[in-house]
This record gives sequence, structure tokens and C-alpha cells, in this order.
Amino acid sequence: MDQIYVAIDVETTGLEAGVDEIIEIAAVKFRTGEVIETFDTLVQPRHSLPLNSSRLTGITAEMLAGAPRFSETAPRFAAFLKNYPLVGHNVRFDINMLQAQGMRLPQPAFDTFELATLLMPRTPAYRLSALAETLGIVHDEAHRALSDADVTRQVFLHLLRRIDALSLNDLNEIVRLTSRVDWTLRPLFEAAQRAKALRVFVDETPISDTDSRESDEKLTPLKPTGNDRPIDLAEIRRFFSPAGALGRAFEGYEQRDQQVRMSEAVADTLNQGGTLIAEAGTGTGKGLAYLVPAALHAARRGERVVISTNTINLQDQLFFKDIPALQKVISNGATDKPSFTAALLKGRSNYLCLKRYHDLRRDPRLMSDDVRALLKVQLWLHATESGDRAELPLQEGEHATWSKLSAAWDQCTGPRCSEFHRCFFFKARRQAEAAHLVIVNHALLVADLAVENDVIPPYDYLIIDEAHNLEEVATDQLSFNVDREGLLAFLDDIFVEDQAQIVGGLLSELPNHFRESMATRVDIDRADSIAAALRPAVARARDAVYGCFNALIAFIRHDANLNAADTRLRITQALRRKPSWAEVERAWETLSGTLTAIGEGLGQLESLLIDLKDAELLEYDALLLRVQAIKRHATEVRVNIGHILTGGAEEKVTWLTHDRLRDTLTLSAAPLSVAEILRTNLFERKSATVLTSATLSVGGDFCFVRERIGLDEAEELALESPFDYTRQALLYIPNDIPEPSHPGYQRAMEQAIIDLARATNGRMLVLFTAINALRQTYRAIQEPLEDAGIAVLGQGIDGSRRSLLERFKEFPGTVLLGTSSFWEGVDVVGDALSVLVIAKLPFSVPTDPIFAARSEQFDDAFNQYAVPQSILRFKQGFGRLIRSKDDRGIVAVLDRRLLTKKYGQTFLDSLPHTTVRSGPLQRLPDLAKRFLAATNGLSGTA
Repeated sequence: MDQIYVAIDVETTGLEAGVDEIIEIAAVKFRTGEVIETFDTLVQPRHSLPLNSSRLTGITAEMLAGAPRFSETAPRFAAFLKNYPLVGHNVRFDINMLQAQGMRLPQPAFDTFELATLLMPRTPAYRLSALAETLGIVHDEAHRALSDADVTRQVFLHLLRRIDALSLNDLNEIVRLTSRVDWTLRPLFEAAQRAKALRVFVDETPISDTDSRESDEKLTPLKPTGNDRPIDLAEIRRFFSPAGALGRAFEGYEQRDQQVRMSEAVADTLNQGGTLIAEAGTGTGKGLAYLVPAALHAARRGERVVISTNTINLQDQLFFKDIPALQKVISNGATDKPSFTAALLKGRSNYLCLKRYHDLRRDPRLMSDDVRALLKVQLWLHATESGDRAELPLQEGEHATWSKLSAAWDQCTGPRCSEFHRCFFFKARRQAEAAHLVIVNHALLVADLAVENDVIPPYDYLIIDEAHNLEEVATDQLSFNVDREGLLAFLDDIFVEDQAQIVGGLLSELPNHFRESMATRVDIDRADSIAAALRPAVARARDAVYGCFNALIAFIRHDANLNAADTRLRITQALRRKPSWAEVERAWETLSGTLTAIGEGLGQLESLLIDLKDAELLEYDALLLRVQAIKRHATEVRVNIGHILTGGAEEKVTWLTHDRLRDTLTLSAAPLSVAEILRTNLFERKSATVLTSATLSVGGDFCFVRERIGLDEAEELALESPFDYTRQALLYIPNDIPEPSHPGYQRAMEQAIIDLARATNGRMLVLFTAINALRQTYRAIQEPLEDAGIAVLGQGIDGSRRSLLERFKEFPGTVLLGTSSFWEGVDVVGDALSVLVIAKLPFSVPTDPIFAARSEQFDDAFNQYAVPQSILRFKQGFGRLIRSKDDRGIVAVLDRRLLTKKYGQTFLDSLPHTTVRSGPLQRLPDLAKRFLAATNGLSGTA
């Protein structure tokens, strides 16, 4: 008889077990093909029902008024469950909530979320409603317990069928890998394995092999056509005209003059060479403005154009939406043979290395996260064409495993690798070599400079979108970071022996490479002697790592004033002169000595291997590269940590970060300036470069951004937004609110948000510069706004950035509080976002190590550096409000320094031409209400 399961779901007032309460419980008892019985009840909570919970579930306080308490419901629910295996979507949440109320649930529990991430790779989303839609399961009452439980039942049965469809090879490997760890889903696969083994001789389905991947199609690298005819600017104008290609392709198309001007400027830059920096206001359509001339130039000349973006969203929009649409338009609707080709190229760390994958499966030291990640990769390999980790739903603990699987390692043997003909990374690179347009991100663009086009094929034409992020990304990519665990993992890669006497690392594997080789006994003895000397050196280094980091922590506790809000300490010469720092330097001297000894030993091993190049050692190329890479890393670590702790690199900013909550200490170094690096390694090496963004100028001047990124000579183009900001937007600055550093500001700001939200019925995004201020405001405004029927959502409190934005769009009567990542990339069109509140001007934290060090390079750091930097962020935040020509909204800046400080006018002059008002804070709610109700600008609001 089929196994009986019980699908469960609980609806709650929040996400914290033991604090938040259950308001509804449901369960569906079932077996394959049959629902046996159901259980469903509302539960009366002890505290009031939060508005967010009511909106999400549709359950009201009136519905709960006559419901039983949990203590009354629990016995009946326990009797219903008995000891049947439980099924749930994120079932651990349901179980934790029930156990917090005193229920004991010792039976097995199967999580459909985890199961789906394993069996359904490349699914866009794994929320229950999203899975239901993907599988064609009707889900009419999402977030009601009985509906969710029944949909979970149906999803689970579908996933069981997927398990049953797996090959015996796959099932055997899954059972083998999971036998080493405690994995709750293992019984499901064991049952399928037993059933499949019984049918193996009568099953007509062939056993699949995860290694049966064919090589990709032959791709011809792009070659110059010899046609140097420049792009005709009249051709650009015709393309964008209502009677041109775009007008014929899209009904209702309206030409935007700003878009045409930008496209002409890009075409002229590609024709003539040089550099163009173009600020294109929101709504310009800058993506198409540069794609059209780039595609025409690349296709005509046979010379690739690289297009770099900062965000994944824009990268995906270009590659999966804009470029296919443009290919169709240029080809007059034909899609079989586009007039130009494009490729999406990412950094090595994004691609799976098949050799590392097969090696890791044989590692005897696998942990549970390793096993789960390997299982996901195993079942994903059947479907993936790209090997891109973006297709793989890895959970938090599994990301570390990916670093052991990715192609981002300096031991790649390239064409000499046994997996080369199937390698995902080299397939992506061949596609890029054959493409006219290559889409990359800034991180890859900068990282590739250091390794001389190791990833991106050679190119002479470059377009950088979201260019305002280039300095920050370059700083990040050219930085050095190391923590204690990273150093220990590096030493483990050389040699490790655990408590079970299981050894690992290079030295333990060395004898295998010499076995059955032509190496002489003298050579083998020499290798053994080198390894014997290195093993104790590694042990000493491991002790020295603990000693050095313990000394750093002791210094922080006694001599540094770090707190939860600011965990970073800049390491300067003044700090190094403190008497207590001497203990850190002594500990570092010990560690440095052991790293030197390790480097010397690896150097000896490298020399031996070079002498044995004809001795037919097993996997000789990979072994030599591995030794060289570890030796190189030992040197890099020793040099960089030496610069951080003892000085000697004035061109670098050095600091440490101590996170007490995570118990981590990280040492970091970053370039003081990236301008020279970008100038000499990037801009001066390109025939033509275009940089564009909506935020590149300060008060109409591009000098600040140009100086920061080393752009000495460039044509400048500033294009205003086609939106009518004077009609669509109103910016209001209260003239009587305390300044942010003054007493009373926080309370006044909180009350202003409450009053404004009540007047506009939410529809509000509030931008903060610090998470602590956000959390404090959240606590203060939540109850009064919920009493008014307005929900409050907080970044880092109520879910992921994506889920917050989805709920914000779904429920317009909401106030969303966000910090850093919400200042840009938020695109909410329509009434859901009608009010933007900027709590304070986004100046950098003065103690930020990079900001502090760079500030010292200016005579007037505040006006020459802090103000321009803040203005660019301010413009990004302002741009969140008006996203279409039909949007209307009000921006409230609760920082009267815009009125009282000389720099305030520069902030305002940097914005699009917008109606600006100032006045008493108490006037703001009524003004906002009347403005949003008006149909033509400010009629009736003066």
C-alpha cells in the first residue's frame, strides 16, 4: 500500500518562532492519487493581528474573534497528524512555529522547497505560488493554510514522479553521496532506487550518464570584414523616426529626440574614435541609443563591441529583451538569421568546472552543504547548456561549495584538460569570440585588466553603462581581503589531517602522481623529503594564524572603539605606532616566517616538477599548475598582509573589519585611487569608449566623475529627461525640521513620515543612509500606521529585497523603508510609488576607511569630494520616483541643509527641472494630498 503523508501549513503573525503567533493551521492527509481527509482551523492569537499578516492572508481580526486558542486546537491537530511523515513548503518554519507552541513532532518531514531546488533547476522562483504556476496547479487562495497545504501536496506528488523518473545511475550516486551525512530527503530517493533496481532489466528507459555531454557547435571567431565605411548619422535618424524601422515594428511608437541625439553621438564616437561621456536622464532610452550604433558598427566592420553594465537586471534586460528585439527589428522581423550576434559573458567563478566537480565527488571529507550542492549540480547537468551558476538555486551554506566547483581557479590547464571539449567556460568564451556584441559586467571588465584579457576576447570598442558605479566596482575588484578561515583553508589545501586520521591536500595526494611514472627513486625520495619538511611548516603556520588573529582581536578590545554600527578600523601609521600594536607585529613576524618557509618548500617542489616534465607523472600539467598557484598565493598573502600590518604601501588603504556577531575578523587593502589604473589599462588602450548613466554630472559639470576614473579627454553630452518633471513631480523641503545631527530630528522625521503616509495612504518609499536609523524608524511608525490601515515593510526585517518590492507593488497602501541598495535599481511604475522620502542627504560615513583615506587627497575634502559624491547618490535616489511619462509623485527631503548650507543649491541644480517648494513641516501632508489628487501639475496646491 502507498505511503500516507500529511501536508501541513500554518499562517502566522510574523517569522520568529516563540515570538510571533499562529493564526491558522491546516493539513491534508493523502497518498498517491487520493486525499484521505483534511484539517483546517483558525487560531485566536493573544495579541492583535498585524496589518501585514491580515493583508497577506486575508484573515481579519473579526474572523479570529471567535476562533479557538492554540491550546484548544493542538490535541485535535496532534491526533490528526499521528506519526505520519510530514510534508511542507519550507517545512522547518511550520515545525518550528508548532514546536514553539509546545507540540512534539518527531516524525520525518520532507521539504518541497528543498526538493524543488534539487529536482527543478532553472525554475525562475521557488515560492509555493510560483511553483504552482510553473506546474499548472490552481492556487486560488494563496496564504490561506488549507489551500497552501493542498497545493504543497500536489507539488510533492509531482516531485515524487520526478524522483521516479531519475536514472538508476543518478539514484545510486545520490544515495552514495548522502550516506555520509544526515539528509532528511534521503528516504525518498532510497525508495525510488529500490524500485528502479527491481525494474532495471525490464525498463525500456536507457540509463543516462551525467558525463554524456556533447561538444557545442563549431563557432567561427569574429574577423574584420575590411569595410571601414563609417555609420551614416542619417541612417541613425531614419531608424528612430516614426517612419523608420522602430516605427514600423511598434504600433504607437513615439520618437524621443534625446534618444536620437545620444545615438548619433555614440555612432560618431565609434566612427571617429575617442571617448564620449553621456548623461542620459531617466526615460531617454539610452540602452537602445547605444545598442543600435554598436550593432551597426560591429556587424559592418566585423569588430566586436563590449558593453559593460553594473547590475544583473540591466545585463539581463539587454541580453534577453532589448537585443533580441533589436535583432528582429533590424532583420525586418526575421529571427532565423539575425544581422548581428550577441553573447553574455561572465567571470570564471560563474561557470562550473567539470573536472573539479568530478574530483570533489570523490573527496572523503565532504560536509552536508557540499553534498547538497553536488546533488543539485548532478541533476542540473542534464539540463544546462551554459553551466552558469545563476541557473542553480544554491542556498546559503552551499555557496562555499561552489567555490570548490567553479572555473575560477588558477590551476586550469585549458586545452590540455580532459574536460576541455565540454568546458562551459571555454564554450562561453568561444561564443564571445564569435559575437558582434559581448555583454559583461563591470566586475569582469575590471578584473580582466589584471590578467590581460584572460576572459574577455580582445576588443577595441567599449560601452560602459551605469558608469557612475565604475570607481566603486574597480576599487572592490582591485582590493585584497583575507580572514582567518580563508588562511586556514589555504593551509588545508596544502596539507590537513583531521581527527579521523583522514588526510587531504596537495602533500597527501603527491604520491599518487608519482605512482607508475618514469620518475627515479632519487626523484621520489626528493619529493618525499620536500613534503616531509613542508608538513610541520604548515602545522606551524596554522598555529601562527591563530596567534596573529588573536593578537589583532586583543588589540581591538583594548585600543579600538568599534561597535555594531561601525565594525571597521582603518590601519594607519599613527595606529601602528601605538605600543600595543607591537604585539600584533610580533605575531605577524612569526606567521610571515612560516609563510616564507612554505613558499620556499613549494619552490623546491616546483623546480623538481619542472625537471620531471618528461617523467609521465599522473596529471602532470594540473599538478604543476597547482603547486605554482599555491606558491604564488603564499607570496601574495605574505606581501599583502605585511603591507596591512606593518605599512610600506602608501598607494593603498588598509583596514580591518571585526564582526562580533559572526565572530569574524577580516584584513583588507584597497587602492587609494583607481584613476591611473583605469586610464592606462583601459581607456588609453581602446579605440573608442562610451560611458553613460543617468547620474554623471554635478551641477551640470562632469569633472568630478572624470577625475575619479581617470578620464582626461572626452566629449561630453548631457541629455535631459523627456519627462515633464515640473508637471509630474514636486520636491518639498521642510524649513523647520531639526538638522539630522540635532536633538529632536529622529522624532520629527518619524512623525513626518506618519503624517505624510496617512495623507497619501502609503504608496511611499523612504530612503535611509544607515540601517540603524531605518530600524529605529520602523519600530516607531509601524503601530500608528497599521492603525490607519497602512502596512510598513522594512529592508532586512520583512524579507528579501525582491519580495519586499513584490509586496510593495501588490499592496499600494504600504510604506517601504530601504537603505543602500534601494537608492538605485528600483523601478516601480504607476501609483504604487507616489511618494519618495529622502530621510537625509546621503553623505558617506566619515570613518569609512576608503572615504577617509581619499578625503586626505583634497585641500577641501568636504566640498571637493564628499559633496559631489553625495550629489550623485542623491540623484540616483531622486530617480526612483518618476519612471514613466504618466507617473506623478512628490519627493520630500527631510534634511533642511538643502536650504541652510551653501552646497544645498548645488544638490538642487543637479536634479531635473523640478518644481521645488519649502515651508513648514506641518504643511507637507496636505500639499502632497492635493498634488497627487490634481491632474495638471500644481493647480490648487500653491
